[in-house]
This record gives sequence, C-alpha cells and structure tokens, in this order.
Amino acid sequence: LPARAYRGLARLLKGIRMSSLTVAAVQFELRAEKSLEQFLSHMESMVRESADRGAQLVVFPELASTGLLGAIEDHEVTASTITSDYWHVLPNYWDGISAGLRYLARRYGVVIVGGSHNRVASDDTLRNTAFVAHPDGWWDLQDKPHLTPQEHDLGAQGGDDLLITKIGPFIAGVLICADIQYPELARYLVKNDVDLILCPSLTWNRRGVHRVRTGCQARAMENQLYVVMSPLVGHSGLPADAPLHAVGRALVAGPVDKT
Repeated sequence: LPARAYRGLARLLKGIRMSSLTVAAVQFELRAEKSLEQFLSHMESMVRESADRGAQLVVFPELASTGLLGAIEDHEVTASTITSDYWHVLPNYWDGISAGLRYLARRYGVVIVGGSHNRVASDDTLRNTAFVAHPDGWWDLQDKPHLTPQEHDLGAQGGDDLLITKIGPFIAGVLICADIQYPELARYLVKNDVDLILCPSLTWNRRGVHRVRTGCQARAMENQLYVVMSPLVGHSGLPADAPLHAVGRALVAGPVDKT
C-alpha cells in the first residue's frame, strides 16, 4: 500500500488499537548449514519455540542464511572465494528461503521478519534483502539502503525504498543493521506513522555492536517508538582461512517518555 494509505489507516486505528505485541528477537546461531532443508529446520525451531511462548512477531538477523556457505561441496570456501560465493551460490537459495518463510508464517500464525539474505535482483545487481512474511500469505521485501564498505567491496547495490507494513497494532518499518545509524531514515518512517522499527543485524566486532545498539536506542528515544534488533551470533568456521565470528545481543528499545 502507498504511504498515504497507511497514514489513513493509522488515523482510523487510533484509539482502538491493541495495547501490546509479543515479539521474539532471535539471537540466531551462525553455523555450517549443510542444506537448505537443514537451514529452514533451524529457523523453524526458533519460530516454533517463539510461537509456543506466545510471540506474534519473530525477528531474525541480517544475512541469516550465511551458514549456507557450509553447503558448498565443489570447492573450499576461503577469503578468495567469498565474492563469488555471495554472488553465485547464496542467492540461489533465495526462492527456497522465501517460500519456507511464507510456509512458517502460515503454519505458526505469526509474522516473521526472516532477516535478510543475498539476492540477485532483476537488474542483475547483488542485494541484501529483508523478507517479511505474514500469516495470511502476504509478504514484503526491502533492499538495504546503506551498505557497509565490505558490501561495496563485493559490488553490491543499495536499495532506494523503505518498507512500511502493518504488524498487529503497529505500523512497522525495517532498517537493516547499519541503516539504524542514519536518523533521516527513521524520520521518514515516523512521518509515515511508523511506530515500530525492526532491525536485523550482523556485526563482528565491538565497534559494530555498539554502533547498532546505540543507534537502536537513539532512534527509540528521539522518535518515541519501539525498536527490535536481532543479531547473528557464533561462527561456522567459514571462510576456512578467515572465519567470520558474529557477535551481538538481541535488543528491544522502547520510548522513554511513554508508558
């Protein structure tokens, strides 16, 4: 829907909206996934546990499917193969991941922010794309606008649009990892009645962890809204000569001047 439709919807819902939304922010383990089926089973275990605990929204991290580098059998994954693997291997799982997330959302009756994943777009550019699956079958996409230097080195392309979608009583937007550090993105969302920001994240050092955490807290405070951040954690042992160690802690930041 266009932003003006969400503004009208927000006005209609004002005063009658539910008071709460139960959210699961998943600290998702980065581990070597030997197949798409194994990876989706890993995700399902988190969705099932979250739904059993009453979650209505489940949030996964940025590049959650990085563990599928472990499914590569025709060559050793090293620092020298990563660019090719990100372009020519991981995007091949996009259709299966998006179908799996839609299935899990329907099966467990929850909204799933399935993190973000590598995708080659119709213009043949590499994108870091967040996927949101709703239990009624509706789904949304958003390409990460602000890419890191490492993503630029891969030759990835940033997105131009921000997703606005309804989740339970909230109008929600997605800011992927580094995006949360840019106040103008959050201000745009707030101008379009967003009161919940979802932040899938992947960081591998203290600087990154604190940038994202501080960004989440600042956006919640200055805009008087809620921010949910889900990190990737652990390591898969890949690349073999320079394994990525993902670090972080899940976070829910709230507006300090509202009850």
